Amino acid sequence: MTTRAERGDVEGSAPRGLDRVLVVDDDPMQVELVQRGLSRDGFEVRGVTSIAEMALEVRRFGPRIVLIDVNMPDEPGDRAIAIARDAVPGVRIVLYSAWEESKLRVLASQLGADGFISKSDSVTSFGRRLRAMLP
Repeated sequence: MTTRAERGDVEGSAPRGLDRVLVVDDDPMQVELVQRGLSRDGFEVRGVTSIAEMALEVRRFGPRIVLIDVNMPDEPGDRAIAIARDAVPGVRIVLYSAWEESKLRVLASQLGADGFISKSDSVTSFGRRLRAMLP
C-alpha cells in the first residue's frame, strides 16, 4: 500500500494530477478565459484572484503548474513563487503578462520562474506551451 506522500497527495487533497494547473490572476474574467481554454486542452484547472487564495489552493489542489500573472497587487512575484514552491515542491511556475515578451523573459529569469507566456498569445496555444514545460 502506498502512502499519501508517495502518491504526491497534498494536505488531504486528491492525488496530484499530471495536468493540473492553478491560474492566478487578479482579473476574474481573465481567470475564467484561461480556465476554459486549458480545460478544453484536457487540463484540470482551478483559478484564484489573489496570492492569499493561491497559498491555500495550491496546497489543496496540488497542481503541477502555477500560472501567475506578474501584476498581482497583493504580493511581489518572488514572494508568490516562494509561496507556491514551499507548498508543492517541484511545482512549475509560469509567469504570464501582457508585457512585451523580452521583458517577460528577463523577469521570469530574474525571479527563477520555469517559463513565461504572453497574454497576447492565443489562449488556444497555452496548453501546448504549458505541456512543453513539464518534465
